[in-house]
Amino acid sequence: MLTTTLVDKAAGWLERRTSRRTFLQRVAVVGSAMTVSGLDYVLRPGTAYASVCGSGSTCASGWTALCCTINHGRNQCPPGSFAGGWWKADGAGLCGGSARYYIDCHPRCQCGCGGGTHFCAQHCWGCTPHCAREGTCDERRVCHNVFRYGQCNQQISCSGPVWCRVISCTPPWKWDNCSASSATDDFTRSHNAPCLATSWTPLQARYRAMGSQGSVLGASASTEYDASRGRVQRFVHGRMYHSSATGTHFLLGALATHYVHTGGTSGPLGLPTGDTNNNTDGKGRHNFFQRGAIYDRSGVGTHAVHEPIYTAWSKTGRISGPLGYPTLDTTREDDGIGWRQRFEHGGMASAQTSAPAFYALDPSWGAWRRLRGPAGPLGHLTSDPQTNADELGTHNDCEHGTVTTSPAAGTHGVWGPIFTSWSGDYDREPGRLGHPTTDVYVVDDTHDRCDFERGSLVLDKSTGDITLVQ
Repeated sequence: MLTTTLVDKAAGWLERRTSRRTFLQRVAVVGSAMTVSGLDYVLRPGTAYASVCGSGSTCASGWTALCCTINHGRNQCPPGSFAGGWWKADGAGLCGGSARYYIDCHPRCQCGCGGGTHFCAQHCWGCTPHCAREGTCDERRVCHNVFRYGQCNQQISCSGPVWCRVISCTPPWKWDNCSASSATDDFTRSHNAPCLATSWTPLQARYRAMGSQGSVLGASASTEYDASRGRVQRFVHGRMYHSSATGTHFLLGALATHYVHTGGTSGPLGLPTGDTNNNTDGKGRHNFFQRGAIYDRSGVGTHAVHEPIYTAWSKTGRISGPLGYPTLDTTREDDGIGWRQRFEHGGMASAQTSAPAFYALDPSWGAWRRLRGPAGPLGHLTSDPQTNADELGTHNDCEHGTVTTSPAAGTHGVWGPIFTSWSGDYDREPGRLGHPTTDVYVVDDTHDRCDFERGSLVLDKSTGDITLVQ
């Protein structure tokens, strides 16, 4: 309650002194400052940004800027530079009370090193000395400080000044070519920037447990921020999500990108309930969510399966079942009520969100869709594939008929009064007429017809009478 009150007061002070356009952004910074500095921010003169950035955040302080400030939010060495050395600060709250590591990134020399010096002349550095004024409080120096701790990449003897600094809660020798030879400066414990985490959270703890920059996620590419029903952070190779209901889980590569395209935490999948894992066939990867899954495989692509399709597809065995991988996302039917999804070997459809979903395999699925699916004369699917009574092929029953297939007769739809007669009077596939060899088709304005292996049924639409034609 005290913290909330202080944030409200600080935010109100800012609102009176800034435009409405930037007010919400500044309130977020105030909240971060309160998380990091608590009462110190309110009781001591200063700004929220300065509290987030910690001590020595000006160019005049002599410290080097943090890499995320100048490298598009990425907490890694910029292109053309390498880790040249590191030091640590013990007992860092931003690393959960453990050591926090500071890794210096140096530019590679763009020309030879003369006179035996360890550093190139300024025009060979590949970066221009300046102060980091990127719209944040981290205005420390860039490419100014000419020294090197030297525990990393010792095979590179020629380097420029410190370009910028990477922060990590994982020792750099675990994720870069560095030795464990230690240097300590606890004075830098508070050094930070708005593009880095501003508090120790379950998401940050999970990232450190995975190995930070050495993990499959790579370096962070944003700070942690709020999302619908949870928290999220972007990384070079994916994203990580946290909520009290689902825990902390990561998504990699195309899976993370596709999840965002589906609406992310606000979309139909909900929050992730597991990490990115390899598919059971060893071909690609997947993530599970509260209401579905996303699967990725070369040659098939990346596609989401969500309710009401997901539960029914899971019962078939997912990718190990008869349908195989999804080849499209779960999609609304044209009526805006039902759902459908295409898979490698067929498809699945549901009349509405609360209705059960049924699947059909190719070529039955293709025939049903060719006949306009639920909008056509057959209506919605009402069964999964069923073996025909004569054990020659399969069929899917529908609201107004059936789609039946056999090796000899092909795949055809039978519906309406002709279906009722064929089913009730002639015992369907194993009966005297056998399998259909055509769909029901129009003969003229008053007659429809369907041909079978051993005869035809003709409907007089004016009377409703069915005639057998041998």
